[in-house]
Amino acid sequence: MRDPTNGNHNALNAAPGDAQGTLRPTPFLIALPFNVLEAIGRAGFYTTWHLLYFVACAFRAFTGFLFVAGIVMLLVSLGVFVNPNAAPMPWWFFLSSAFGMFVFAVGYNLFLDWFAPTGAEDPFDRYRPKTSRRT
Repeated sequence: MRDPTNGNHNALNAAPGDAQGTLRPTPFLIALPFNVLEAIGRAGFYTTWHLLYFVACAFRAFTGFLFVAGIVMLLVSLGVFVNPNAAPMPWWFFLSSAFGMFVFAVGYNLFLDWFAPTGAEDPFDRYRPKTSRRT
């Protein structure tokens, strides 16, 4: 038994070998609602992250079409540059559209690789040709 009169100023604290202070359920009961809210928040965050990645991967196929459209717009801009009366818009509009499509396609793929959750794989990778699959 401890003697509070022997000069110990920490008399109200539990002794180092006393297990009574560690078995009190009050801190766990107070923290339980916050721990539950944290778990729900983390689950919601990771669920949303994976769902957004899944939807974004579904649109990755359209970036391949943007490359083809950029090549076509580049050829159209060269044709309009040769004959400016062939189109109702200036030639630089077609040229900037072509570069914009290229930049958007490359930027989207780079962003999607950066945005991927840890350990997640592209669910639509099996639909791509074998030459463009990510390994």
